Amino acid sequence: MDREFQERLVTCRTSVARIYSMLQTSPDEWESYVGSARSVMASIDVTPFMADPNKIEEQIWIIEGLQKLAFRAQGSGGLSDVADWCLRQWLSLLHNHPENIDALKGLGQAWLSRAQTYLGRIHREDSSSSSGFSQPHNGVVVYTSSDEERDAAAAAVEADARLHTADYVEARGMLLPAVEYFQRAVRAAELQRVLSGDLLALAAEAYISLGNVSYSTTNEQLFHQALEYLRKTTQIPGDRDLRRSFGSTMQQATGRRASAFVLRYTEAKVLPRPRLVKYVTDG
Repeated sequence: MDREFQERLVTCRTSVARIYSMLQTSPDEWESYVGSARSVMASIDVTPFMADPNKIEEQIWIIEGLQKLAFRAQGSGGLSDVADWCLRQWLSLLHNHPENIDALKGLGQAWLSRAQTYLGRIHREDSSSSSGFSQPHNGVVVYTSSDEERDAAAAAVEADARLHTADYVEARGMLLPAVEYFQRAVRAAELQRVLSGDLLALAAEAYISLGNVSYSTTNEQLFHQALEYLRKTTQIPGDRDLRRSFGSTMQQATGRRASAFVLRYTEAKVLPRPRLVKYVTDG
């Protein structure tokens, strides 16, 4: 490698390391690092670095750092150029390494992140139209079987009536590839014996999100798969991600459809009820 190439890489490493540090210590300052991220992208694009098969770990580190920055900016209009660059790099990496877990996970996160704008609007619409859902009393969920049947039926009718609208169509279009990539990532991680609670949590979130924007005739299968992933989390020794993972998935749930399904399965002891009730009541 020539000297100029090496100097570019050193500068890129330093910039990405600073982005990681900022995201951990002062994430509200992300706007000050956008220029650095774009400089890293420009520098990487004019070098053969991403084509080096011996630099996979560092390639992943750089892509993940820039993608985290793009995710952080999401609520402020996002950094579409940075997010798009990361997506292209993940696809290139996956082309050369089809079973790479980080690339599969990164692509799943990229598509899940792109769906958040539409999911947020759907959630607000669902919340504003919700009525009759049993409210917690003194921190305890009062939710009878008749409440469950009524709310599930009402949610299905209301949601199915909106499934052809733009937000639902856009969300499904982005969540379908997210689910596919996460499913492949979980499968690859199981085969390589490196399955983690964090990956399972993300996969469950994608499945519940897709279930919330799918027809009632098919969404229960998606919710089933999400709960299966969450149950696997409890089987990982020393992994405490179940509480975080369910909280994350419930934040993406667009109201009563997933909530009613989950409560039904906590009653059946598929998952431990105390942990789940907290997130349902906090919602």
